[in-house]
Amino acid sequence: MTAASLVVNEIKGYHRFVKFLILLVVAAAVASLARFVFGLGATTNLSDAYPWGLWVSFDVVTAVPLAAGAFTLGAIVHCFHIKKLEPLVRPAIVTGFLGYSLVCVGLLLDLGQPHKGWHVMRYWNLHSPMFEVSMCVMAYTTVLFLEFLSPVAEKFGWYLPLRVLRWLEMPLVILAAAISTLHQSSLGTFFLIAVDKLHNLWYNPLLPLLFWVSAICSGMCIIIVEATACHKWMGQPNEGVLLRTLAKILPWTLALYIALRVYSLLVLSHGPFFDQPVLTLLFALELGFGFILPFFMFTQKSVRNDDRRRAIAALLVIFGLILNRFNVSMFGMMDPNHIYYPSLIESVVTIGIIAGHILFFVLIAKYFPIFEHHPEAVDYSLPDRFRKIDSGSPEDSRGDHETVHASVQQTSETRA
Repeated sequence: MTAASLVVNEIKGYHRFVKFLILLVVAAAVASLARFVFGLGATTNLSDAYPWGLWVSFDVVTAVPLAAGAFTLGAIVHCFHIKKLEPLVRPAIVTGFLGYSLVCVGLLLDLGQPHKGWHVMRYWNLHSPMFEVSMCVMAYTTVLFLEFLSPVAEKFGWYLPLRVLRWLEMPLVILAAAISTLHQSSLGTFFLIAVDKLHNLWYNPLLPLLFWVSAICSGMCIIIVEATACHKWMGQPNEGVLLRTLAKILPWTLALYIALRVYSLLVLSHGPFFDQPVLTLLFALELGFGFILPFFMFTQKSVRNDDRRRAIAALLVIFGLILNRFNVSMFGMMDPNHIYYPSLIESVVTIGIIAGHILFFVLIAKYFPIFEHHPEAVDYSLPDRFRKIDSGSPEDSRGDHETVHASVQQTSETRA
């Protein structure tokens, strides 16, 4: 049987929802091809008045904080030594890696001349926040890729790379936290130059700090939603006990964000604030339903202990962050006399990127051990042999390989 036949037979066994996701990704790929063939002007509604549209507002400005769960949870587990949350780290790393990879795809689509994208690595502009964000996104995507290699090494029995990755774990976590702090905040720096264009409800000098704090909040909420969905639809163990720990941290981070938001509005911003009814409504929805309401929900023990209500509160925070990023990058700068609407191709590409994120996560979870917890007691040291094929018989090598996986399986059953 050929490789193509094997792939087709494997896809036939997928759930209908997974097949639907594949269809959306294929449609997005076709739309992306049309963008490169006909150019931005013919395929998008971007213009000199709105050079940043849906692809920047969602695929970049919004997707980057939504992928912040990896660095947030990594810092909580490894820097603050809350080791019991270790089982949540690998799924968060996969989510972050996929998120940043698709951010890079969105950036390539939005660049007027993507074939010159490599120029950022040659012609440095040290005074540009775009330069800082582009370098940090590339560096952080590389870090997430290295962290993602651990389950890949376990899947294929690459013991030497596994030991090296284990040794690099703490430096990678520290590097990820530092790089994410830089570019999460610098996304807010983009809009500090829009002094007379961004509405007063959102323009203030604390935008970089607000972007960073809100990314931390949304990162933890993404982990809660992700773990809840994996338990409900993918048959993974219920991590409710661990998610309650995150739910206890969230009121503090949400309170910090709300305090900074109110302070910046009352002290650092200049009116008028409520001169446009539509923007006033968007502001009320963003802050009221997206941050204040879930803050009060997470302060209640009954909400933190209930899987469904905890997930609803987390979804409200995600809604608030998405609306905030759109308010800052699109709605708050929109001219009432010249409204921007995304084109069909822009919309199809964005839907395909979202579908691709879910699809690749499901496939990685299906074929790689991202839900298996490996406690600190697991011995990753090299045996006497370096696991080369010619160092022993195939039976011995297979026996060693099965022993490791049996140990991993036993650990997973103990947790369950």
